[in-house]
Order: sequence, then C-alpha cells, then structure tokens
Amino acid sequence: MSTFKKQLCIALFTGATLIASQMSVEAADAWKPRRPIEEVVPSAPGGGQDLAARTLQGIVEQLKLSSKPFTVLNKPGGGGTVAIAYINSHSGDGHYVTVQALPLITNRLTGQSAMGLDDVTPLAQLLTEPVVFSVPADSPIKDGKALIEELKKDPANVTVGVSSSPGGQSHIAAALLLKAVGLDPAKLKIVFFDSGGEAATALMGGHITVAATPAPVVIGPSQGGKLRMIAVPAAEREKGPLADVPTWKEQGVDVEFSTWRVLVGPKGMTSEEIAWWDDILAKAIQSPEWAKAAQTNMWTIDYKNSKDIKAFLDGQETELAFLLKDLGLAKQ
Repeated sequence: MSTFKKQLCIALFTGATLIASQMSVEAADAWKPRRPIEEVVPSAPGGGQDLAARTLQGIVEQLKLSSKPFTVLNKPGGGGTVAIAYINSHSGDGHYVTVQALPLITNRLTGQSAMGLDDVTPLAQLLTEPVVFSVPADSPIKDGKALIEELKKDPANVTVGVSSSPGGQSHIAAALLLKAVGLDPAKLKIVFFDSGGEAATALMGGHITVAATPAPVVIGPSQGGKLRMIAVPAAEREKGPLADVPTWKEQGVDVEFSTWRVLVGPKGMTSEEIAWWDDILAKAIQSPEWAKAAQTNMWTIDYKNSKDIKAFLDGQETELAFLLKDLGLAKQ
C-alpha cells in the first residue's frame, strides 16, 4: 500500500472514530430538561409525601444536579390519582413526575380507581418510613394497651384518622391492628385525610381519637407536648425521636408494617429520560444531605433505581392483593 493510501486510511479511521465518539457523547446526553421540572405531590402540604418531595427538590437544587429548577406542586385527591392524571396530561414527558405511596397499587385493588401501575413509569424508590399511632396529649388513652381496650369495648366509639385513601398505608396499618386483636377491620370507624399533616391537626383539635400517620408529621407536635405517640408497628424500636415509643409487639400485639415513597413519571417516558432520572436520583439519594434528612425524618434509605423499582412494585401488587383480601378491603 502506498504512503498516500495509508495516510488516507488513517484519516478515514480517525474521522470515523471521532464521529462515533461524538455520537456516543450525544447519545449519553440525549435528554436534558428544557424547562422547569414539576414534582407533583398527591397530598396537601405538610404530609409525608410532601416532605419527601420538598427534600428531594432542595437537594437536587443544592447539588446542582439539574440545569433547570424543580417546582413542587400539590394536587391532592383520589388517593394520588389526581396527580397521576395530571402528569399523564403530559404523556411521556420527563419534565413531570409525582411522589406516590401504597395507593398507587391499592387504589385499583380496592376498587377506588381503575388507575394503577400500568399508568405510570416507575423511576425510583426514595425511602421507607414507619407509621406511628398517636393520641392527643390529654387523651385518657395513655398507651397502646389502653387503645386496644377501647377498641374491644366498641370499635365504633374509636374514631381513627388515617393519612391515606381507603386501602392506603395508614388504613392498612390500622386494619392490621384490629385483625391482630381479633376484631373485624370493617367495623373500624375511619376518617380519611388528604395528608398526615391534616390528620395530626384534627387529632390535636380533638376531632378524632387516634391517628395513624407517617412518623415525621407527629414528631414535632409530640415534642411540643401536643400529641402522644403510643405505638409503632415495627419489628423493633426505632432510634432517634421514636426511641421512647414502644412497638405494638412490645405491647402484646403482633403487628409489623411500614410504608414506602416512590417517584414515578407519566406513562410512555423514553429510555433517555429514564436514564437522566436514574443519574440524578442516585446522586441525590446517595448524598450526605439525603442521609441527614433521613436521620431527621426517621426515614430508612432503601434506594431502588428504575429497573429495580419496577420489579419491586410488581411484587408488592401481588402481596398487597392477598393482604387486602385477608383484611376484607379488596374489591369484591
């Protein structure tokens, strides 16, 4: 081969390599936000989902993980379905996401809505957190055993506030308690609230007997002397602000339950959009800032990326179907 031909081949090879390299970089950066991201909260301000969403927003902005700002938008209603319908009005658009909890699955299982996992793109599990049973500070109910005694006298005389839709995390926790002590969960007098914050406010106002809520919304009022946390349905005592709160098992009731928070996007998101979210969520949740927030809010960091969370939620749907049927909460 002549010198000219050799030089030509080298030039062509080098050019092709540069083009391939450039295409690879462009593919990796194929999607980035072009406008502000809307992170939709399916509950009123002040609840557990709102806290998770605003914490994520703050850390993403603090660490400059997104070139565009995050905005938090509260759209309560329908056990999360209003938020899902909203993001799906922007079908396949990665600029719209929503924090969701168990009703993402249980709404369909209980017949509350036809909307479910098939209507979203799962992106990540952000955290898990305990559910806490609380009473007003001046309540004659001083502990979990006293609550059980009142429930056994007449469940209809005990008004239980829950921060979820029918079949949601707090409702399941309360129903599990009744079933564990030999009572019919269907006889539970339930008041549903759009957020844990609203349930805690009603409890402090004396409008309900007891509330089952995510831990963060009752820790402050408890420390301020307005509420008394009486039980946690956990395998063992939590640390930090919940260290003095006995588990139900310590009080003779075999109940164990916690809830999770996930981030989902609208149906039909592209693989490039999902990859962008995988990248920034991994960085945010594995950051020291998220670890500090988890410690403060009694969260357990249990991050799952888009691939792992899809498999997890599919498994949860199967497990919750059996649980809700057993509790008499499933659609007939």
